[in-house]
Amino acid sequence: MEGSMVYSRYDIVAALAEFFGTAYFLFMGVGGCATMISFAPTIAPLAVPFAFGWSLFVNVWIWSPISGGVLNPAITIAMMVTNNLTIIRGALYIIAQFAGALLGSFLINVMLPNTNQGAAYNASTVLNTVSPAQGFFLEMFATSVLTSAVFWLATEEAGGSTAAFGIGMALFISAIATGPYTGASLNPARTFGPSIVSGNYGDSYWIYYIGPILGALLAAAYWGIFTKLEYEKCSPEKKTKKKKDSNNNVDAKREFESNETV
Repeated sequence: MEGSMVYSRYDIVAALAEFFGTAYFLFMGVGGCATMISFAPTIAPLAVPFAFGWSLFVNVWIWSPISGGVLNPAITIAMMVTNNLTIIRGALYIIAQFAGALLGSFLINVMLPNTNQGAAYNASTVLNTVSPAQGFFLEMFATSVLTSAVFWLATEEAGGSTAAFGIGMALFISAIATGPYTGASLNPARTFGPSIVSGNYGDSYWIYYIGPILGALLAAAYWGIFTKLEYEKCSPEKKTKKKKDSNNNVDAKREFESNETV
């Protein structure tokens, strides 16, 4: 517990990357959404999820070398609970993500030709035929898919160099499935920015905060269970790679010790 409370200046550096990454994610996602609805409404049901999915893909790819490219308070909480982020760094990430989302939403809003167009088109609201309970579970389960992509592709490094793409595509397919009903936020910061800028909070705004957090924790539970069950032993290729990595580490250690002796 003490280690999780240790503060480093690099926590600030990483949080700064989360701030800029979330700002750009919202700037491009909100901008793409508003543009498609304005100029290509017939393809908007596909183009809007594409805009957000690819915005996430690009920004995770850009910022992951610095901060991991989390860009989502719900996923940040899940990573804190599983000890993949310290409490201090996680708290700084959450503050940076909300602030970045607000900045990104504000900038695209003032830069688009029609005043308030960007934020107004991107405020998270539930379809009037969808109940709050339905919207809540849609957001929760969709977020669990997105968070699972983060845990398995990035944290477990199963995605390798394609992890960012897989994470972006997880958002894309989730938005295809749930977007028409809830707007497919899956991210409290993504809801927060446009809602504040546009002043449109909807009737069931709470589902966009509680739903994604519980969905991220559900994915964290999946990850924890399979990790405890030593899932990697299910795959011969995974075991071979792990053994090879272990041997490489042993060889590197021996070489280091040899150089120290000399």
